[in-house]
Amino acid sequence: MKKVVLGGAAMATLLAALFAPEDEGSIVGPATATTRQVERVAVAPLAAVAAPQTGRALAIHPRRALEDDEAATLFAKQSWQPDTPKKIMLDQQAAQATRAVAAVDANAPPPLPFQFLGRFVDEGKAAYFLQAGERNVVARPGDTLEERYRFDGVVQGALQFTYLPLNLKQTLAVGDLN
Repeated sequence: MKKVVLGGAAMATLLAALFAPEDEGSIVGPATATTRQVERVAVAPLAAVAAPQTGRALAIHPRRALEDDEAATLFAKQSWQPDTPKKIMLDQQAAQATRAVAAVDANAPPPLPFQFLGRFVDEGKAAYFLQAGERNVVARPGDTLEERYRFDGVVQGALQFTYLPLNLKQTLAVGDLN
């Protein structure tokens, strides 16, 4: 098989050499060196060229070195917002937080520490799954939770608790309890 391929390649080379065009009609001719005359144009110095409309001469200024403060801020973070509104907003937020802490009534119960996870109904009795911090709690109406809360039941689609130290009612909205 190799002999056939080599023979075919040799035959193609011979045919290409035999039928190759003569040098006089070839597309690519031999390279020859030629010389031509270049016209010399007078060039005026750059500083002497006048601007067409202003009459002032153009000049090239030498590159100036950046000073230390310019070099330091060359790639610094930049913003369109001035710094003062940010500081004012932070001060206002701190003042609001202080007022909110002062406005908390001493007789108000703390926020409920529970999150609703789900509910289970067995023989007509519902049990509610709650999360208190890292612990999971199963609550039924009448149960005391965390030694400070009593679970009263469901009222208008929300779980109702009583904060025992102050005897105040609190609700935990849970949405639809299907």
